[in-house]
Amino acid sequence: MSSGITSDTGIRPADARADGSPGSLAALEAAVARLTGAALALRDDTGPWAVSRREEAADRAVDLLAARAWRALPAASHGNAEVAARRCVCYLLARDTALAAGCRDTDPARAHRLAAHALLLLTLAEHFDAATFRTRELLGPAPEGRLLAAWRMVDEALERLSTTRHEWVGAEPGVVAAAGWVLVDRVGRLLTGAALVAQAAGRNRTAEHPDATAELLVNAARRYAWNHLRGPAPEAATPTHVRRSLELLCALAPGGKGAP
Repeated sequence: MSSGITSDTGIRPADARADGSPGSLAALEAAVARLTGAALALRDDTGPWAVSRREEAADRAVDLLAARAWRALPAASHGNAEVAARRCVCYLLARDTALAAGCRDTDPARAHRLAAHALLLLTLAEHFDAATFRTRELLGPAPEGRLLAAWRMVDEALERLSTTRHEWVGAEPGVVAAAGWVLVDRVGRLLTGAALVAQAAGRNRTAEHPDATAELLVNAARRYAWNHLRGPAPEAATPTHVRRSLELLCALAPGGKGAP
């Protein structure tokens, strides 16, 4: 049985010694290289712990492939979506790098800052709409074969997002920031997921016969969409939610006097 990323595909993660700041593709490459190396050392172990370790590594590997697919696109091709998309993808890279490194985030404050920077743009109609339009543009017409499942998941997630647009666009950032990372994550996953679907579709069209890389990209697109885009549309927080969060913090704060 194939272990996933093999030498004949030519798409191994970069050298694990590669350096890069959080939020960079180089940092994700390095983290995934270390994780996949450790997981493949257990390829002959059929125990539940080893299997779960390989599954986790495979999930991070498809995150990397989606990030690569996005970065392979010329920045100029994104048009009006480029600024918001760059901020959303930067957040994804930092989050996925932390997951691949075995922790949620080594600097939680940085993740919040990255999400806030992207959210400030997504509350503006021109940036929200440009990002969703770019997703639709990348997704293109429905493909044939097994890639169709990935296309449908991205397409359906995009349609669901439109149902909560009114909650985000024009909203007060200081309120919707309570759930803003969910929107930033969803928009980033839509863009990168659509890029991966487009890359897989392009590989299938140009290859005279499907090869190992083409099949791997199809599998990666299906897995990425399944992992990240099946949930409900991201809903914005309300002032009441924000107030109740503060009450919880005050009630549980060490040495505090309880909720205001």
